[in-house]
Amino acid sequence: MNILFFADYVFEDHPGGSRVVARELARDLTLRGHTVTFLVRSKDGQPGSDTRMDGARVVRYPVPPGGLHAYIKAGRDACARLVRTETFDIAHTHFAYSAHGPLQALPAAVPHVRTFHGAWHDEGWVEDRQNTRGLKGLAVSTAHYLLRRGIEQSSLRRSRAAMVLSDFSRRELLRMKYPDAKITVVPGGADIERFQPANRPKAEVRRGLDLPENRPTLLSVRRLAPRMGLDSLIRAMPAIIARRPDALLLIGGQGPERANLESLVARLSLTDHVRLLGFIPDNRLAAYYQAADVFVLPTAALEGFGLVTAESLACGTPVLGTDSGATPELLSPLDPRLLIPGSTPAALSAAVLNFLDGDWACALTPTRLRQYVLDHYRWETHGDIVEHLYKDLL
Repeated sequence: MNILFFADYVFEDHPGGSRVVARELARDLTLRGHTVTFLVRSKDGQPGSDTRMDGARVVRYPVPPGGLHAYIKAGRDACARLVRTETFDIAHTHFAYSAHGPLQALPAAVPHVRTFHGAWHDEGWVEDRQNTRGLKGLAVSTAHYLLRRGIEQSSLRRSRAAMVLSDFSRRELLRMKYPDAKITVVPGGADIERFQPANRPKAEVRRGLDLPENRPTLLSVRRLAPRMGLDSLIRAMPAIIARRPDALLLIGGQGPERANLESLVARLSLTDHVRLLGFIPDNRLAAYYQAADVFVLPTAALEGFGLVTAESLACGTPVLGTDSGATPELLSPLDPRLLIPGSTPAALSAAVLNFLDGDWACALTPTRLRQYVLDHYRWETHGDIVEHLYKDLL
């Protein structure tokens, strides 16, 4: 099959969870003998030649100034150029906004599949409302919400099938009146070759990352955005430190909340206990999972899946996660005590201390956690389901 992927960027240009899913699926499909082409906007706004990423072709197009209209036109024109010279069997959208223009040029006979990573309009609403004030701010946030929702619905109407990574996202789609019969749940996964338990002592892993060897170490890797709950996790640290004075929290990731989180750390006098690491390169991420005693997922709202949960478990490191979105689907089968009831600082600190001080976590051995991922969250399984769906549509 010749498959066309619509995405905003590829992972190598702008890292992100949905781009990991697209990258891993493309890699799996090419290994099966299919051809995959990404159509994405260029990172720097300049036209460039086609490149390769894990066997897939990447076609980038520039977007001139002009806002949404310019973006839609650039995508439509880029797709039109592609389909004039090449025939595609399947088109697969990984982000509705980026596909809005290209879908206008896609021949109607080409089946369109949509991966619904989450309610983009709801996520945007949560973040906009936390960053705006007053009636003018409300009006702007409402306009953004309606625009995003309209683009989401247009993409879904154009699709013959939709894929979701969790039952939570499936329910979100049903809430948008999408037909249940056209939804397929295709869980995300972890790269089991890259993410695996360390073959050396934890202290040695920590030395390699220039981390203290003997401090209780918490890790969270997230986009630094309001709904991720990282401010609550930082606010939970004083209560944790009161019982565990040497506790250390590592936060990896980048995003618009960086300055606010840094200010919060300073205001709470936590500079010796909280480190903001910035973006963690792919080739060092597994080591950070291995170095942690526990990964904390403090999401406040709309967790569509949580690839970091699967990756941490594959590395043999337990995950404590709030009961938001799809997280209960991943953690409850392992141990319901891994779920945190809410994302308040009190709930987060209580869960962390219960984990660090209790003996129940001893049963969550690296071997057991990794086997859980092998049984349920492999990218090969994801690819099996998607390939079968493509063939059904054809």
